[in-house]
Amino acid sequence: MKKFFSVAFVSIILLSVFSCKKEEQTVNDPPSTKKSDSISMSAGYANEVYYSMKNGIVLTAPRATWDIAFRTMKRSSSILINDGAGVVLYSYPKADTSGWANVDTTGLSSWKPMFNDPTDWENGAFSRNATGHPDYGWCKYNDVTHNLYGDSLFVIKLRDGSFKKLWMVKKLASADIFVFRYANLDGTGEQNVTENISSLTATDFSGYSLLTNARVSFEPVKSSWDILFTKYMSVQPDGTPYLVTGVLSNDSVSTKKFHPVLLTYSDYGPGLWDSTRSSIGWNWKVFNMTNFTYNVVDSTVYFVKSAKGSVRKLYFTGFSGSTTGVVKFNLE
Repeated sequence: MKKFFSVAFVSIILLSVFSCKKEEQTVNDPPSTKKSDSISMSAGYANEVYYSMKNGIVLTAPRATWDIAFRTMKRSSSILINDGAGVVLYSYPKADTSGWANVDTTGLSSWKPMFNDPTDWENGAFSRNATGHPDYGWCKYNDVTHNLYGDSLFVIKLRDGSFKKLWMVKKLASADIFVFRYANLDGTGEQNVTENISSLTATDFSGYSLLTNARVSFEPVKSSWDILFTKYMSVQPDGTPYLVTGVLSNDSVSTKKFHPVLLTYSDYGPGLWDSTRSSIGWNWKVFNMTNFTYNVVDSTVYFVKSAKGSVRKLYFTGFSGSTTGVVKFNLE
């Protein structure tokens, strides 16, 4: 997690962690109950679905409404791209911010594309070149002002396939304000934006459309959901990025996976909890090349622990593919 902290803030975090652990130890789950449920991302996976293990579907939202998204926490440098909707980010290799007026995309096809880290919400695409404090990829941290100052230029491919040049100018950390500018590659249509997200901290991220030049609200309240059914960019073992349909976790949620086990398996004690972004991920299903349908991987059980320590068992029972985007599963 590439957040920047003061000593006092770290002390507050440690106290909060101890408090949360105490709370988790006092949670008493109700007697085990089993429920069959399903969600639909619609044809072509056009929507993403935020889901609460306790309350069911929280929000079904269209995916292709935003291009970039700012994490709302003051002490965060994370900026996502909507890689599930086709957005691609390139770090401009020919100049620093002094080259803003003359961005040259010759050779762009050979530039390495950058995507969000599939395992970490804090490591958005704009941070993938980070080298460690005080360098957070798109910016450097100033230990006098405690603000982040952009030192890099980017070229971004948007949802509609068009390209823009982009400069994340700065983040005023204590005010929770991002300042950025973007334009067509030839410099026309320049926009200079000051985005104050200080009132939006109930959600984890605040979206922005570079096509409509407007803020986009695409998430429910962070505390209301546990898992997200969506499309996102994952990574093959050789490091090659590829688009998948699967399940991401709220960063306050942790999971355990057991395979091979009977679906009646209920002992979540062994092993360590996994709090990464894609701990459930996409490979609970496989494509059947014989009948061109998806099969759910058998003998696989997940346990999902909420921020308050409540644990529920999850196993998948069906996946329709892109025709309807339906996922079927059981909870206990």
